[in-house]
Amino acid sequence: MIEFSYENLSDCVFHHAEVTPDAPALHQGREIVSYGALAELVRQAAVYLKQAGIGPQDRVGIALSNSIERVALAWALMRIGAVGIELPEESSPADLNAYAKRFAMAAMLTEKGRAGADVARPLLIDLNWRDEVARLDGDARFAGDTAELILLNLSSGSTGHPKGIICSHQARLVRSRMTLNANEFYQGTPAPLLLAAPASTNLTWGVLVNHLVIGWPVVLLPTYKFTSALVREAASWEQAILPVPPGMARLMVEYAPASGLLFPKMRALVTAGQAIASHNKIALMEKATPNVFEFYGSGGIGMLTCIGPEEAKREPKSVGRPVPYPGVEVEIAGPDGKRLGQGAIGQLRVRGPNTATHFFVPEDNSRGTERFIDGWYYPGEVASISKSGYLVLEGRIADAIKTGNIVIYPQEIEDVMLEHKAVSEAAVVGRAGPQGEDIVAFVVGRPGYRHLDIVEHCKKKLSVSKRPRFIYYLDALPKTGNGKVDRAALKTVPLKRVEPV
Repeated sequence: MIEFSYENLSDCVFHHAEVTPDAPALHQGREIVSYGALAELVRQAAVYLKQAGIGPQDRVGIALSNSIERVALAWALMRIGAVGIELPEESSPADLNAYAKRFAMAAMLTEKGRAGADVARPLLIDLNWRDEVARLDGDARFAGDTAELILLNLSSGSTGHPKGIICSHQARLVRSRMTLNANEFYQGTPAPLLLAAPASTNLTWGVLVNHLVIGWPVVLLPTYKFTSALVREAASWEQAILPVPPGMARLMVEYAPASGLLFPKMRALVTAGQAIASHNKIALMEKATPNVFEFYGSGGIGMLTCIGPEEAKREPKSVGRPVPYPGVEVEIAGPDGKRLGQGAIGQLRVRGPNTATHFFVPEDNSRGTERFIDGWYYPGEVASISKSGYLVLEGRIADAIKTGNIVIYPQEIEDVMLEHKAVSEAAVVGRAGPQGEDIVAFVVGRPGYRHLDIVEHCKKKLSVSKRPRFIYYLDALPKTGNGKVDRAALKTVPLKRVEPV
């Protein structure tokens, strides 16, 4: 049983600096920073931020590359009681300004030479930053009420502008307890976490926190232009934990050898962000590594379920059982808000010590289907819980397609299309048609794909009511800053080169 008790989330680094000061904390290229050295850098960064005028509750954007400086500054912001907001590294100046305005940021951390946002305190972090802060003495740890220590995580933004979700440091620690104790790969000797992107998604942020909470090493990888480069790097590490979105996991399979495994020495390949089709799970386990684990959760609750390789074979349509924890309740609710029984399909809702409390912008609670109601957090999912306790996701309410008198969720159609060897990526949305919404599929085809082959596949695998009316072929699917398919963009993109089914 992994247990810990910290008041301020940044305390974990200082705890490990006392207990195992020489243990590796961060790897970046050839540089290795121990927990002792990381604690010192976080302390110096906290003093730097305070001297720059950053105080408790101030919201500060973090738009840095995946680096030692980014991690140290994120932990320093927590240490002084400020609220760091992890932003996608590739955010444009216009996006940074939009984030800054929406969340009333007091400052933003960007790298020198890059356009930042219009904020009161633009803080530029250059190659000499660590040398500059090395002379700073003292500490700036927040000394007020620990109940005031909060975090702001961004939603995926898959249904519009990202929402800012507020939770406490203690809720974040509960989430780590749930994740660390529910997954077998967190047991035993320390394993390196391969972080292939900055902690700007709920998956990368969550696993980074978990590793630093238990004092394990984190490897900060650069942004690779080609998937093959990431595959080679990941394969070079032994007993590593690699978190990737399902789309990236599918791409990795294409690099698997004709015989044997792509990652024979990997401790865990973790996917999250959206449910992964059962045939993709099987392919991952057969070609990449047998140690495939799927998480389901969100910025409002952290990791709620996890399913390992053996369970995935028995329950291929499920994302796992909800992780048990004192006070955490998971229910399926009907339209009237009453709890539904086992096997019934309705809205998923969660409440407990792991749950966020509210959105930073109050109006966001009435925008979209993700919301807080009477102490419950509704992530916007339609789901059911089987008699054996497994959670099955039907789809997101916001993605529902109303055609005729029925409601269809894209995931089932997308999973079927992705079974075809000529389909690399697929996304399905509803677009206005003569009788409600037409089912329109957007496909990224592999070289040599044939439209008629894909059509025949859909006719064999899907009922008439679920077949796409049109298929639109793209070179790449539009993505949000968190790497998810931008369905809002697909609903409005001009339909050129459309092929009827």
